[in-house]
Order: sequence, then C-alpha cells, then structure tokens
Amino acid sequence: MSTERKTYRTFVVERELAATRQVAWDTLHEMILTGIDAYATDGDPAPHGLGAVLKFHLGGLDLTEIVISFEPPWRRVYELSGAPVALYQGTTAFVDQGDTCLMSWSLVIDPLPDGSGDSFIADAERFITGFVDRLEMVVKSRN
Repeated sequence: MSTERKTYRTFVVERELAATRQVAWDTLHEMILTGIDAYATDGDPAPHGLGAVLKFHLGGLDLTEIVISFEPPWRRVYELSGAPVALYQGTTAFVDQGDTCLMSWSLVIDPLPDGSGDSFIADAERFITGFVDRLEMVVKSRN
C-alpha cells in the first residue's frame, strides 16, 4: 500500500515593525479596507472579524477571501477561493517586542498538479511581499 503525501508550498514574509502590535494590527486592517473599499460581508466583530468576506481581483482572477480565525490584535487567518490552486490559506500574526513588534504573513498552498497555478502563486507572493513592505512604511511614517 502506497500512501502519497501532499506537498504543500509555503511562503513567509517577516518584518520587525516600529510600532506596538496593536498599532500594526490596526494599520494592517486600515490598509485592507482601503484596498477593497468595503467588505462584501462584515465579520464578527465588524467589519474585519470572523466570517468577513472580501472580493478583489489579482492577476485577472476574481478572488474571494473569507476570514476563518480572528484573534485581535494577534492573529488573522483566511482562506482564498477562485484561485487556480487546491488550497490557499494565509495567516498574519503579530508578536510584541517592547516598542516594536514582529509581523509575519505566511501562506500554505496546495498547488494544482499540472502547474497551472504557478504564475498565480508567484503573483500572490509578490503581492504579499509588497503589501508588507507598504505596511512597514506606513507604520514607520506614523512614528
């Protein structure tokens, strides 16, 4: 009996941000809201919380993001649908380090076996890296 293990693709961006965890958390969510104008469905607590639904476009695809875990001001987990992958789950997490915090944004992706989602995955990694770079700049400009 042969059991094949799935091979997930992972990606992580980490930054030490010049702000407390709460300030960085609030800034992340302000930036998300600015990027989408409004949630398709508000979460609990509104608008960013559990069950929040975001609809947006990336690389010519219509994507839907649903918040599946929301633990302010520490962790947010979401799943993405509409992408050419079998699974896409993202997590943002913040850890206090005195007057600064460490932020990580990680992805776990189950790519399609035929490689048809590879360009989307590369676009997503670039988008997240750019978003975290902008978050770092916005947080720094507020100090």
